[in-house]
Amino acid sequence: MLLEAQRRRVVEVGLEALRRGIVHGTAGNFSERERETGLIAISPSGIPYPETTIDDVVIVDAQGNVVEGKRRPSSETPMHTMVMRQFDHVDAIVHTHSHFATVVSTIRPYLPPILTETSLVVGARIPVTRYGLTAMEDIGESVVEAMTPASRAVIMRNHGLITFGQNFDQALLYSMLVEEAAEVYVQGLAANGGREPNLVPEELVDEMTVRFNTSYGQPAGER
Repeated sequence: MLLEAQRRRVVEVGLEALRRGIVHGTAGNFSERERETGLIAISPSGIPYPETTIDDVVIVDAQGNVVEGKRRPSSETPMHTMVMRQFDHVDAIVHTHSHFATVVSTIRPYLPPILTETSLVVGARIPVTRYGLTAMEDIGESVVEAMTPASRAVIMRNHGLITFGQNFDQALLYSMLVEEAAEVYVQGLAANGGREPNLVPEELVDEMTVRFNTSYGQPAGER
């Protein structure tokens, strides 16, 4: 079996996302790339997460062609492969339909810096894409257009959220941080009569990020 470890992680991250309430039913999809071969393990199309096994996970190449697997891969496979072809920093993708991030996608061109942690870890502004046609290359193009080589998250207009990491731990963390920030932002708007709530000063985010990255946690070898 090709990429057995990656297949297992695809199953596990789907169950974890379901547990955390950021996917439901068969919505959302997940993929992980193996660096050595360039092959990608991706979730199957239309199978509920509790029923998905490692045998259901599909292996595709960088162009989205099925290399191994008995199931049809996610309908958003073109989006996953397009992102990984164009952005070398992405080895794991988490695509969810989390509620509050999707709400933001319908009202704003980006999620502004509403929470300090999200701003420092994911970025000051989380861009919202143009509307992309689902299950087609167009939706992948809409995501890639909104990305930079440093992107960790993009909100998909009228659709959901997609996050990028070197592994699923990173990508899932970014999904949770963005969803938390989106919830605070939407509730802040409501509590403030539709007016913009107080935001993290965007001009301070770069400086704070540098300080955070150099001072947070324990020095290597002392954990």
